[in-house]
Amino acid sequence: MNYKEISSDYEKASKTDSFKVHNDFLNILLQDHSESGMELHYAYFNESDNSDLKRILGKGFLKRGKNGVSFLLRKLSNEPDNLIKSNIIHLIGLSHDKKYLSNIIPFLKNEDYEVRYKAIIVCGWLGDTDTIDILKEHYPFEKVSLLRGFTVSAMRQIFFRHKETKDKIVEFIYTKLPEETDYKALAIMIVVLQDLTRTKYGLKEDSYSGEVSGDITKAKCKILKRIDL
Repeated sequence: MNYKEISSDYEKASKTDSFKVHNDFLNILLQDHSESGMELHYAYFNESDNSDLKRILGKGFLKRGKNGVSFLLRKLSNEPDNLIKSNIIHLIGLSHDKKYLSNIIPFLKNEDYEVRYKAIIVCGWLGDTDTIDILKEHYPFEKVSLLRGFTVSAMRQIFFRHKETKDKIVEFIYTKLPEETDYKALAIMIVVLQDLTRTKYGLKEDSYSGEVSGDITKAKCKILKRIDL
């Protein structure tokens, strides 16, 4: 492998938003299946500040198959940089392979916001019925209100694949909603409840941005009245 040429190709790819140029550069990296080849791939992925190129390089690890994910798992265990660690968790989640869930769950307790955020989201992507209980246990210990909301949102992701989890999630929301005071967390909890019960409480969730609009206080009152609290 000619590292001078690769470096030159990387510089070119970094200066453009062309998908073809980015993909061609990735394919050059994918030709090297060795550990050193994956290390080089990893270095360029972390170094790049071109968001489009970074995304393609990241997903490129999944094109390496099991070897690529195994490499990421090794990095996850000893990567000191929390932002990079969160990116690795995200990539592992994109594999949509449940067998990696056990590697992600411990990061729910990480001190870093971004790491916990990605771990919560990936639990939603990869989790099953048992993961609902893990997320329920995490909820009261999560100090960041928005992440408490995302914890409930992750349960919804699991529901989409496992409809049998509906009652467990709805019961959990009914239990936690009366004591939740943060509007961001409440907004997410309520729109999740609306989805699962097909009952409208006056909130709307933008399907693209995820932003919630509507009167949260009024919606909460409607729910409390419904459950006689």
